[in-house]
Amino acid sequence: MALLDIALGYDCNVKCTYCTITDEMRRRPMPTDFVARTMAAAARAGFDELAFTGGEPTMRDDLPALVRLGRRLGYRHVKVASNGLRYAHDAYLDLVLAAGVDRFHVSLHAPDDASYERVVQRAGTAALRAAALANLVRRGLDPVADLILTTATVPVLERWLETLHGLGLRRFALWLVSLTDANAANEEQLPRLGEVAPVLERAFDAARAGGYEVVSLHVPRCFVPRHTEHVRHPGEERVRVVTPDAVFDLGASRLAGGIKPEACGRCRFEARCPGLRADYAARFGVAELVPVGAEPAPP
Repeated sequence: MALLDIALGYDCNVKCTYCTITDEMRRRPMPTDFVARTMAAAARAGFDELAFTGGEPTMRDDLPALVRLGRRLGYRHVKVASNGLRYAHDAYLDLVLAAGVDRFHVSLHAPDDASYERVVQRAGTAALRAAALANLVRRGLDPVADLILTTATVPVLERWLETLHGLGLRRFALWLVSLTDANAANEEQLPRLGEVAPVLERAFDAARAGGYEVVSLHVPRCFVPRHTEHVRHPGEERVRVVTPDAVFDLGASRLAGGIKPEACGRCRFEARCPGLRADYAARFGVAELVPVGAEPAPP
């Protein structure tokens, strides 16, 4: 897989309390012609999968046309990562499906309706979220639910996953909140990974027993050595990110990690692990990282 991940702009129809995007960033959309040229050049360079992110990509009127262009250029899959609110409307979901979107990632932000609307800071959105998820599940589109790990959501994560699985969702990705840009000062939102790890292990065990998928990002494998098949790291595969500000390989970005103490060199996962993110290490240090020995961990 070689994925071209295009952040079409930073504007959004909600304003989450943990969002890293500043008001100034929201005013910088990416021009359509630049996106089209970038897609064509990447296709010629061997990129075969395409993702549109943001901000909120479904706010862009040109999104269906860009998806159709991606298909004409030969991209095998087209993903849209969204808060999903527009999928509550059948006509819009029909539009993006007809254009060629075949992978849906939906950010759900918070477990219950009241906390969701507090986080996204927009009244009336909980009902839209529920309708959107129901539409995606009813049509068999198998969406990935992107869940944010914060000090508020970690204690209720297991119940959250159980509830969503009961609604028909089968795939979940767990993202660690970021203390960057507009969210840099909200240190109280970032949980300590040593406290997150037992919750993740129980969630992974429940997923195995229940036959559904839960993966975590930004959590080094040494925190969950018996569950390493559930760990993903941004940039492990070939991913090129295009934003209004820069073009870069995801593996080299600050969101992929980059902080590894000398002891990590003794870990059997060292070659595959990017370490801790800089914002996490600045908050909690690196002492929690404990190298996993060369012998396989017990089952």
